[in-house]
Amino acid sequence: GHPPSEWYLNPGLHVAINCLLMTVAELCLQVGAREASHVDVPKWLAWTGLHNFVSGWTIAGIVVYIAAFVNWLYVLRWVPLSVAYPMTSVVQALIAIAAWFFLHEHVTLLRWLGILLISAGIVLSAKPAAQAEEKL
Repeated sequence: GHPPSEWYLNPGLHVAINCLLMTVAELCLQVGAREASHVDVPKWLAWTGLHNFVSGWTIAGIVVYIAAFVNWLYVLRWVPLSVAYPMTSVVQALIAIAAWFFLHEHVTLLRWLGILLISAGIVLSAKPAAQAEEKL
């Protein structure tokens, strides 16, 4: 069938929502990992990363990832994987920008150029993706 016509069920909107959820999840996991780095754990257990679960941020990141997963299943119901997945490349750029803005991480000029290239690639593939979606 055809994708639902209601704006809030638009698959393109849900691709964008998925990208935002993935970005938020990664930010939460980063904050959780930083918090957990202060937890004293035996060396034999440290490699597992299980001590990260002491942080509520880690749990929040997992919950947001689950929401992104459920959202992604909805997207795949309506959009071919070969169209939808390349659009998620924007997550790489969003994470770098969000880490710079919210976590005050240093982003080099080379990384900014990479973000620009990723963004250009998404713009170039967006029109063919929209045309493919219209044919559904």
